[in-house]
Amino acid sequence: MVKIMSGSSTTRRFSGYKVVELTSLYPGPLTGRLLINWGFEVLKIEPPEGDPMRSLIPTLYDLLNEGKRIIYLDLKRDDDKQKFYEIVKDSNALVTSFRQTTLNRLGASYKRVSEVNPSIIYVMIRGYEDSDAPGHDINFAALAGHLRDRPPIPQCIDVATGFLAAFAVAVSLATNRIGYIEISMERVAYILNLLNYAQLIEGREPLLTGRYPFYNVYKCADGFIALGAVEKKFWDRFCDLLGRPDLRDKIFDPEAVVEIGKELSHESCAELIEKARDMDIPLTVLRSPEDIARSLDLRKLLSIEIIK
Repeated sequence: MVKIMSGSSTTRRFSGYKVVELTSLYPGPLTGRLLINWGFEVLKIEPPEGDPMRSLIPTLYDLLNEGKRIIYLDLKRDDDKQKFYEIVKDSNALVTSFRQTTLNRLGASYKRVSEVNPSIIYVMIRGYEDSDAPGHDINFAALAGHLRDRPPIPQCIDVATGFLAAFAVAVSLATNRIGYIEISMERVAYILNLLNYAQLIEGREPLLTGRYPFYNVYKCADGFIALGAVEKKFWDRFCDLLGRPDLRDKIFDPEAVVEIGKELSHESCAELIEKARDMDIPLTVLRSPEDIARSLDLRKLLSIEIIK
């Protein structure tokens, strides 16, 4: 859920702007869904057979496409292609996640679209920086050093790409800029790992990998907890919570991970979290996606709440 503190003027600012969404699956449709929350009118073009996400994960399809006007066009047909151009002519922006070869074949490349509407903002979500090869979240995560030996659970690159593409559309319109914007999912994957690259360039081992005790996951008697004591004050408080002030100087000692694990192995997660709350320590319980899915309002995640 996005909360706006400055009143409703933000959503009104974009009211009346029209965005054509020529996308499928996840990052592109997320872009359009986010824009709807900012007051944009989004018209999604789907092929006659529809977006594959509709049958793959119907719940996600419904969430990502809520509020959009959906038109089914076969851009291989000249008559449907002309309908597409008529839509583009009356729009402020176009977002696409199709590959360049596909866009060329369908007559939907930036070159062709800008001939129809020279004032359009054209945001292209592409996969690789220098290739038109196919790829998905796991491929870009692998290239950017996100993976070890199994796929990641959240599709972070898909989601971050959707947010960046929506940001590009909104900022371009807010600053009266037009033209072609290219967002590479490969580059997004690198951006997501920026903190670790910076440390490696400095010749340091990344700090937030679980090697060190202050930023780690620990097993309790009845579950797991996550500690994020990056600042020294939080680490000191955590050591006090354990009754182990002698560990205060071991914040960067990998061997302290084992010691803390022993201290926590007989403790209740709930009791630890309660104590951490009282002592203002960044400690949380590990929750499973299954538990979260049963209680979370997915639609509320993408909503905008006007605070005042």
